Amino acid sequence: MDLAETLNLLRLLLKEKVGSGVEIVDCKIGNQRHDYLVLLVQLRSPALELVVKLAGLEAPYDYPFERTAVIHRLVAAHTIISMPEIIAVDTSYREWPWRYLIKTHISGTEWDAVFPQLKAAQLSDTYCQIGNAVAQLHTIAFPAFGELSADGRVEGDRPYLDVLQRRANLIIKKERLRDYFSAVLVRYADLFADVSTANLCHEDLHRYNILFENRQGQWHLATILDFDKAWAGHRETDLARLDLWTGMTNESFWLAYNAVRPVDLLYKQRRPIYQLLWCLEAAWPTAKHLADTHQVCQELGLPVIESFDL
Repeated sequence: MDLAETLNLLRLLLKEKVGSGVEIVDCKIGNQRHDYLVLLVQLRSPALELVVKLAGLEAPYDYPFERTAVIHRLVAAHTIISMPEIIAVDTSYREWPWRYLIKTHISGTEWDAVFPQLKAAQLSDTYCQIGNAVAQLHTIAFPAFGELSADGRVEGDRPYLDVLQRRANLIIKKERLRDYFSAVLVRYADLFADVSTANLCHEDLHRYNILFENRQGQWHLATILDFDKAWAGHRETDLARLDLWTGMTNESFWLAYNAVRPVDLLYKQRRPIYQLLWCLEAAWPTAKHLADTHQVCQELGLPVIESFDL
């Protein structure tokens, strides 16, 4: 994706979607991969800060921008979490050489940077805010489990374990690891017998996509980013990942979460299964990721995975 050519085309697109008098004052690259670009754009006439995501035909992932826009609107309508306004979205390639998502920018500081600065009282308050926000996401319900279509609906009505197995087959890239996880689901199938309610699952909550804003010395949750992987799933998939990563949950988090969406009694037994799914999906060959995977395997009484290589 040629940057100069892309910016020239983007100017034309913004004039069409924002206003004929709009000017680009500043433009920075937020993320860049092959045939994929995230730009932070400052405009004049009108004065706006935008996030522009562009994905060409050769982008490494099928970025579902229309679905992401629908999810943003759902979250804005059903929670008190501040969400960017969607300015424009199109995935057709009919008029432009990329599919695109244009949204307003909400400034903030990543939780990873905020966390080390906090003293005990502030830390407790921010954990409460995270727990409450995640619980609010999990109040958004769907009539069935499954992947969300471009218009935010779930197609089909399959049993939860079938849907979970299908999702695992999509996100775990190596056949050997898919087979390993399938065997785990068969072994522990009884633990999922009471899972019957589908809720919005973010599926990628971590320290870099939860943003806080400092207002007069107090940290307030600004927004939650990156809903591209969201689906109608079991809310414990989000909780299990948060529990796996250092610095994402504590007693204050759970008090706030349970005040809105009490955790099921079987959560602690299902938790390592969901954590294993994440470990096999990422399959990073780092010492830390292998250690996390070993811990989860041991908790489940499974043979330890020594390597993710084929």
